[in-house]
Amino acid sequence: MLNSLDRQRDSALLLLRVLLGLTLVFAHGLPKVLAPDRWEATGRAMQAIGIGFAPVFWGFMAGATELAAGALFLAGFAVRPAAAVMIFVMFVAAAQSLATAGTLGGGRAHPIDAAAGYIVLLMLGAGCYSLDRRLGFDRRGAAGAPPPVVNV
Repeated sequence: MLNSLDRQRDSALLLLRVLLGLTLVFAHGLPKVLAPDRWEATGRAMQAIGIGFAPVFWGFMAGATELAAGALFLAGFAVRPAAAVMIFVMFVAAAQSLATAGTLGGGRAHPIDAAAGYIVLLMLGAGCYSLDRRLGFDRRGAAGAPPPVVNV
């Protein structure tokens, strides 16, 4: 039974991309981008990694990055670069949780949970149901094997 699940790899990647993309766009990116009064507070998270200047800029960039990455996940385009950027955003969020609360407990582990999904997308790519595959940027098959090399 478990072997048959391997045939669902591309469907699972599509599901992961869509769920993460919807969450990024509607629960994180848009609310941040549309609320300039939140940019400074959001941008102060960068202090956790030693960057204390321009918190308004960093706050806007956090929201814009989440919005853009979410849209890219939904389209299945540039999924690996978007995932890499989101891993960094989650690193900053986790560092802020550690710096302010001293722990990732008490519901503060969300950045780690989200980063797990982004790491999967970084490692496996967008899957066959994506613009990346359609445009030839991700040429691996459903089983993860590269396409055969044809010598002409």
